Amino acid sequence: MASTPSPLSDPRYRAGVRLRRGGRFEAAANLLAEVLTLATEGAPDERQLDPALAPLYYEYGVALVGVAREAAAAEEDAEAAPSPKRRRLAGEAGGEEDADADDEENADDAAVAWQLVDQARCLFLEAGDRAAAARCAEQLAGLAVDQRKWADAVAEFSLGVEFYDAAADLDIEDRVHHLSCVAGLAAALGAHFAESPAADVAVNVDGRPEVVVAAAEVADRCAAHARDAERGLNALLGELAAARATLDAARKRDLCALAVEVSHAKEVATGLAAPAPAPG
Repeated sequence: MASTPSPLSDPRYRAGVRLRRGGRFEAAANLLAEVLTLATEGAPDERQLDPALAPLYYEYGVALVGVAREAAAAEEDAEAAPSPKRRRLAGEAGGEEDADADDEENADDAAVAWQLVDQARCLFLEAGDRAAAARCAEQLAGLAVDQRKWADAVAEFSLGVEFYDAAADLDIEDRVHHLSCVAGLAAALGAHFAESPAADVAVNVDGRPEVVVAAAEVADRCAAHARDAERGLNALLGELAAARATLDAARKRDLCALAVEVSHAKEVATGLAAPAPAPG
């Protein structure tokens, strides 16, 4: 009896991955959804939870993250500079309901994306691929940041940092991901402190709050991680310069994006350390 072909060998899967990496998120999500449906619809649980499907869950989830972000950005642009037609419609009955429906659709995409990437993480861990699980944590942290869920972002970035801290012989790509997690952790801690300076960073675990970082430690942790991110970036850039490494366009973009993330983390940490203005 012939074995069932792997969904990862499906041309639609490979095309979906290319589209996702090229920034065409909606087209990618549509293709990857087809592949996942064919692979799991009506299948027993053990098939749906096969670790071999982890990359498919991950790619589909990340594509949906992109869809949700694009929709949110388009909505913000429309609200900031509405067309004359949109301004007229805004005053008509139903305009508010349409906006609410868009918000709900974006939230649905984000919720499904979270479930897919979290499922991928569980399957990667079952297969012993902790590096891939760390990438999942990084994606989940970014999704939490999009939703201003700072505690979830802190928890997920922390998982990514823990993996990379424990790993040996990281290549350039992994070092970039590591430093991105460190910078993201600093920024998320700072955002939490700015909103709730007296509150612990706590996440919901089985319906009960679990403290990730005590309130008294948040500002210091933010500053420490921002310093670590800056030192790590400077060390990486120094090593690349000393080795006269040739970097392709994608690697250069990754390093530029990392520099922006580290700069933002430094600004957030500096803002927490600045003295409060005197009352006027």
